[in-house]
This record gives sequence, structure tokens and C-alpha cells, in this order.
Amino acid sequence: MPTPTLRVRAINSAPLRPASQGGEYVLYWMTAFRRLGWNFALDHAAEQARALGLPLVILEPLRCDYAWASARFHHFVLDGMAEKAAALAGSSVVYLPYFEPSVGAGRGLLAALAEQAALVVADDAPILFLPKALAAAGEHLSVRVVAVDSNGLLPLRAADRVHLTAYSFRRFLQRELPNHLGVLPSADSLAEF
Repeated sequence: MPTPTLRVRAINSAPLRPASQGGEYVLYWMTAFRRLGWNFALDHAAEQARALGLPLVILEPLRCDYAWASARFHHFVLDGMAEKAAALAGSSVVYLPYFEPSVGAGRGLLAALAEQAALVVADDAPILFLPKALAAAGEHLSVRVVAVDSNGLLPLRAADRVHLTAYSFRRFLQRELPNHLGVLPSADSLAEF
């Protein structure tokens, strides 16, 4: 089932880079939805890779310096990276986990990988520094960048306005949520790879 269009947002207006123009793979920039299942962003990246007949590359970077960085959180992410590496070993998906060893060491990594990408698919999560990083990627990358919302059952962009009270939001949620409950991400986005 295709990713719902309400969950996919164009970050820039750059074109897709087809194979004839050097597009070698679809790049999924995994920054928030760090899971291989139940992830609309990974579903979309896999759909696009299959549609374009290209391999899928997953880049999962972790910066070492950002507000609220902690050894506990980094340990959690690094354990997840090890699990994903083991799960993807032997598959056709290229998984690139990257933990920045020193401040700024990872600068330019996304741009370098995007140079050969046909498309960059990113996580659309309104947390920490991610919205600014996503906007910067859209401005600087010469390939199309799309962000996909996999934050929860209700797409973030389903709301038609800001709800200032819990009562208002509950009424909206009771009316709108049933429209989205039957559309779930795949339990295994990479089953066909």
C-alpha cells in the first residue's frame, strides 16, 4: 500500500536524479524513526527504490553534540544500530550507521551520499534540531528531498488549525482519527529486498 500523501512533504523543488543522470540509489536519512518496521518513512523510501528500480541505502547518523545529548540516549541508539546491522546483514539494503567521533566530523556526509542519490527520503519529526537540519538539507542538496511523517496514528498535517484547548483537540481527534486508523505502516518495510 502506498504511503499516504498527507504524510509526505516536499522539502525542496529539486528534481529526482534518474539513473541516466547518475542516480544510483534511494537514500533514506534515518534520524527520528529509528526502526525497520512500522515506519512510514522507510516504507516510502522502499516504495520509491522499487519504483525506480534502484537499491536502497539507509544512513543512520548520530551527532555527538546537540542539546540534551546524553550517554544514555547514545547507548540506546547505538544498541539499535547494532540490531539493525545484524538484521540487514546479507540483504540487498545498504545500511550505514554513523556515530560522529568528534564534533563536526560528520559534516558533509549527507551531502556526499546525496550526490549519487536519485532521491533523499527523510524523517519528518518536529523534535530537537531535526527541523532545521531538514530545512538546511533541502536548501543545499541538488536532489529532491522529501520528509515523511511516521510520528503516530494521526498525521501531523491532518489538523486544520492549532487547537488551543484539550477539549477542542479531543473533538477534532474523535472526528478525524478514524479516517487514519486503517492505514498503518508495514510491519516489515524491507520484505521485498
